[in-house]
Amino acid sequence: MRSHRRRLPTEHVLLAGDLGDVVAIEAALAWLPADAYGQVLVEAGADDALPLFRAPLRVTVHRIRRSAEGHGVAAGRAVAAWVEEWMPDEPDERRLVSIWVGQRVEPGCPHISALVERL
Repeated sequence: MRSHRRRLPTEHVLLAGDLGDVVAIEAALAWLPADAYGQVLVEAGADDALPLFRAPLRVTVHRIRRSAEGHGVAAGRAVAAWVEEWMPDEPDERRLVSIWVGQRVEPGCPHISALVERL
């Protein structure tokens, strides 16, 4: 009997920004392979409408409600949480992790800038 193992996606992505980054996020999504997986985090105010993004099936879009502390703070915290959860201590050569963060996203932890540059 032959084993049917599904090939796991190798492109893991995080795209994070605010409504001013929609064009860049849409462009990045257009370049992703169909089997990519990951998250899009878009910071917006309570009354702001999010556009409908065309994303690969395994890439989900999440609204991050803007904090009273200002633009980019809530998204920065969400990026920090994503990094803590999804970045392995030991890189897997079979998996490519890509992170794109908009200019107004404030890093929620000190090592995010260095981590994003390293990727």
